[in-house]
Amino acid sequence: MKSYLKVLYQPLLGLLLVLFLTTALSSCEDHEPIDPNVHIGYVLCDDHSCMDTTTYFNQSKRKAVGVVFAEQTEEHPALVVMFKEVNEIFCDSIGLVNGTSGDVSTFDGYSNTVAMYNSYVEETGKGSPLAMKMMDFHENGQSDFIPSVAEQRLLAAAARQINPIIERFGGTPIALNGDCWYWTSTEVTENAGLQAWLCSAVNGGILPTPKTESHKARAVVEIHYPE
Repeated sequence: MKSYLKVLYQPLLGLLLVLFLTTALSSCEDHEPIDPNVHIGYVLCDDHSCMDTTTYFNQSKRKAVGVVFAEQTEEHPALVVMFKEVNEIFCDSIGLVNGTSGDVSTFDGYSNTVAMYNSYVEETGKGSPLAMKMMDFHENGQSDFIPSVAEQRLLAAAARQINPIIERFGGTPIALNGDCWYWTSTEVTENAGLQAWLCSAVNGGILPTPKTESHKARAVVEIHYPE
């Protein structure tokens, strides 16, 4: 009787082991491990997961939409720039204050962009065409924002590191030659009705510029995961 049970038990144990391994492997395939501590050069995907390029190219379920250019600190979350850029005017009404903070040292591009969007005057049809574009610029119609001076300077500092990744995905690299100037979402405090800051992607330098001029801008997002 014991011999019979032993013969029966061993194949049953083997079957259970096979089922366990199959389930575990299937689970791994469905949920690739994601590093919550994202780093510069990591790829942001259309489901808001973030991974290194090696992990990305070993899967096929997700689509890359941007690349991390700043890691999380006590001052700001991790920041991602989209692969494509826009060319637009900051404001289409001379003298209109768009309500941004004017602070060149604060990581407040999101709130600046919201203020720019909300500065639209229904009676005149004037506001911020640049902010309007950001409202549904993301891959599936979600909102991106225009970096503040402080955030654009982080992007400039990482440009040489992330440009090869942007190009690998068919995007437009950060301009480091020729016209290297990008809109920030920060107005010039002393002249907010007329000027906002452009930032050089080469060195992070800024220049006050008429808001009615058309210049390049990058769309960025913050990464917020549950703790």
